Amino acid sequence: MPPTLKKSLRWTGISVGGLLLIVVLVLAFMDWNLLKHPIERIASAKSGRTVTIAGDLNVHIGSWTPTVTLNGLTLGNPPWEANRPMAKIERLEIHLKLLPLLKGDVILPRVAIVRPDVYLHQDKSGRANWTFESHAPTNAPASKPTRLPVIRDLLIEDGKLVLADEMRKLKVLGTIQAHERKAQADPTPFRIRGKGTINDQPFELKVAGGPLVNLDPEHPYPYDLSITAGDIKVASNGKVLKPFDLGGMEADVTLSGRDLAEGFYLTQLALPNTAPFNLHAHIARNGLRVAVTDIAGKVGESDLHGKLDIDATRKRPSMTGDLVSDQLRMKDLAASLGGKPKGGNSLDAKAEQTEASKQSAPPPGKAPPADPNARLFPDAHLQVDRVRAMDADVHFRAKSIEAGSVPFKQVAFRIKLDNGVLALDPFAFEMPQGRLSGNAKIDARKEVPKVHIDVRIKDIQLDQLKGKAPDAQAPLGGVMQARMVVDGSGDSVHRVMSDANGMLTVILPDGEVRSAFAELTGINVSKGLGLLLTSANDKAQIRCGVAQFNIKDGLMSAQNITFDTQNVLIKGKGDINLGPEELNLEIKGDPKKVRFTRLRTPIEVKGHLMKPSVGVDVGSTVKQGAIAAALGTLVTPLAAVIAFVDPGLAKDQNCAQMIAEADNNGPKAPKSDIESPNRASTKSEVAARPPTESNLR
Repeated sequence: MPPTLKKSLRWTGISVGGLLLIVVLVLAFMDWNLLKHPIERIASAKSGRTVTIAGDLNVHIGSWTPTVTLNGLTLGNPPWEANRPMAKIERLEIHLKLLPLLKGDVILPRVAIVRPDVYLHQDKSGRANWTFESHAPTNAPASKPTRLPVIRDLLIEDGKLVLADEMRKLKVLGTIQAHERKAQADPTPFRIRGKGTINDQPFELKVAGGPLVNLDPEHPYPYDLSITAGDIKVASNGKVLKPFDLGGMEADVTLSGRDLAEGFYLTQLALPNTAPFNLHAHIARNGLRVAVTDIAGKVGESDLHGKLDIDATRKRPSMTGDLVSDQLRMKDLAASLGGKPKGGNSLDAKAEQTEASKQSAPPPGKAPPADPNARLFPDAHLQVDRVRAMDADVHFRAKSIEAGSVPFKQVAFRIKLDNGVLALDPFAFEMPQGRLSGNAKIDARKEVPKVHIDVRIKDIQLDQLKGKAPDAQAPLGGVMQARMVVDGSGDSVHRVMSDANGMLTVILPDGEVRSAFAELTGINVSKGLGLLLTSANDKAQIRCGVAQFNIKDGLMSAQNITFDTQNVLIKGKGDINLGPEELNLEIKGDPKKVRFTRLRTPIEVKGHLMKPSVGVDVGSTVKQGAIAAALGTLVTPLAAVIAFVDPGLAKDQNCAQMIAEADNNGPKAPKSDIESPNRASTKSEVAARPPTESNLR
């Protein structure tokens, strides 16, 4: 105390203790309602919303734990919100310890809230009335988790809650109760219960815990939580590590449902579409970071385990992780790659089915596919708003795969999501002999996503592609190489392929056509391919085979289909319309030697991609032309076609010979030009030259 004040007190005959007593008496007997309006003005200025106290303001000071009681407290909403207040409380009673304030600690021995009526609202832009912000969120650092003062006893009587979250499509009417002690009929005196809708599906929330009395900040507070959101069910046994500090929580969670992607409305995370799932995990929250560990369970009939880490330190969260499946069923992965998840939302499925039927409707006078709703290319729509809402870097691999007759051995891919750009880079499907790999990128930053896909097939042994029967025989033998590069736009695989531009090339440097090919297609190969196979057990060696399609605006046009066998040169033409997924191909064979049997009708491949029709067109015959003319009509130089897949294949002995024969029918070119030609022989040049002996071998 300043010396001058001490002298003044001595002069008036008042001691320091007497002064404190006077202050206490004044505070004890004063009318605190005189301070209501100043308190309302200060609180309104600090919070940015109107604060009013309609009833009495009472303060009881008679100990080191004073009590403040507010009657008729109303907390308004920010300016952008409706006139409805955020909270109305009939009576709020707060007990405060004074001595801990000297160390900066706020400890409330008791808080009683009588008949609170709380309204929480988040609009479509992300503004929430509980954040005390008046603007839509950006990717700025996120607010820290709520940390309330230490409350030893909390009593909530007849609480009501209204939650309207437009981002989550969530509407809930709820009740909150917190009684002081357990009873035989009420073992969980702390309860939060709510019912409503989420994404127009039923929603129910239940939180139950023990009494909020005699709480110790150093001991966890356990609780049980259950959520039903449409078909998703969440059951959790958790604990708040330090009561009223919501930044530290742990829980063991069981999660089940029809499609994991529907969890977006609960978590705001862009989760993939899946088959029905049942998963368990341990979740630990440390501030704005969440670790999801010990993930284990089933997605469809495939097992899944691993871990994920979620960083919410910025308002656009990011997720990293590693997921593994010991036994993956390929059908369970289809939904994640764009196919419809099993048991999808009936309303969405019906709408998509109607749209698919319209898009696949054939033009007038053309027969529709056998199943107009069948799709090779999935038409599930990408939720671009979800893709923009978070970042991710997740690795997935499967140690063994069940994929029907396709003998996939392993699958691995990396999903990267960065500021609205989704990439599958890289992905790889391993087979016992060979692999399918590549990368895909979806740029969803604009209204219509842009897509780039580059897929390579390397060293696929065709003998692997046969039925499961012990005596099954593959229709084709040899090692296949292929590459497809596609650019398109759209929010589904089907729309992207309908708009696609690019190229597909398949090469078979060496192989054979077997009698199983005739059994598979149901055609007479001896007639349809120029006596390629003449007996049930016959085989025909393929010296080199090439199939190239140019893709423009969703139409795959055959630029070069050539399979050079020992006795027959097989040629093809036609197109594949990727929008309606219709085939219109024709394949014919020209014998290299003169035969008495002259009937060589073309094989037609028509119909829908999911159910093609293969047969011999007996109504027409193919004019026999010289082998030189057949080779000379190649639209694209063979070496350039092969180089698109693998430049080294141009030097393969068989393919190099076919390239040379094709090139020999035009002007002679140096060897370097043969390996990388830039022109093809014209039809007039070919017609002007008779076939040579080398052409007929």
